[in-house]
Amino acid sequence: MLKGIAAAASAMLPRIRAQEVIANNLANASTAGFKRDRVFDVDLSGAQAVLAQTQPQWQTSQTSGISTDFSAGPLERTDNPLNVAVDGDGFFVVSTPDGERYTRNGILQIASDGTLVTVDGHPLQGWAGAVQVTGGTLTIADDGMVSVDGLDVGQLRLVRFRDPSALVHAASSLFAAADPMMPPEDDYESLVRQGYLEQSNVNTIEELVDMIATMRIYETDQKSIQIQDDTLGRAVSDLGRVR
Repeated sequence: MLKGIAAAASAMLPRIRAQEVIANNLANASTAGFKRDRVFDVDLSGAQAVLAQTQPQWQTSQTSGISTDFSAGPLERTDNPLNVAVDGDGFFVVSTPDGERYTRNGILQIASDGTLVTVDGHPLQGWAGAVQVTGGTLTIADDGMVSVDGLDVGQLRLVRFRDPSALVHAASSLFAAADPMMPPEDDYESLVRQGYLEQSNVNTIEELVDMIATMRIYETDQKSIQIQDDTLGRAVSDLGRVR
């Protein structure tokens, strides 16, 4: 009986994590360039069999794993010259206090010193460092070349990763390389679309359906614990009664 309660309780933990991931996806559904996370179950039955002598047999056979869906979100036309989107697999390169980061969020601003920065104030990197733009009409070509009043002032740097799973979330729409020893490759194939933004790839309807399904599973395990606890309570009471 106690093993059954423990197994049901262990099965509830991955569902809690799944709800946290779904809630984060929904919270960033309108964040430009955001990539949704997905929860999957990792089967631990083989490892559990090997460790049977040291691990309790009631330990849950599954746990939640998380992967990021790097599929492209829809491009929305804004006609704002400070909005850019990557058309392809590449990422913009951003300089932060914690090092180099990568993003698909193309909401840009011009800092007081003329530096082209992200919405969070991080300098967007070109092939020769930060791009400086001062006054005039800003134009960004498909190859990332930045011009002011027809004069080239820099070219945005794009990079790509052979294995996107090498990226980990660093902020809402920023990513970091999981292994610093595996740097990204320069990307000369992706295009930069000025006046467009890549929207989040979160499907809110799908996320809400997953949230409801996850909650139903959680409630089922919770009910199982209640039933087993009631049964155990009656058993202790009846067996302990002097007749």
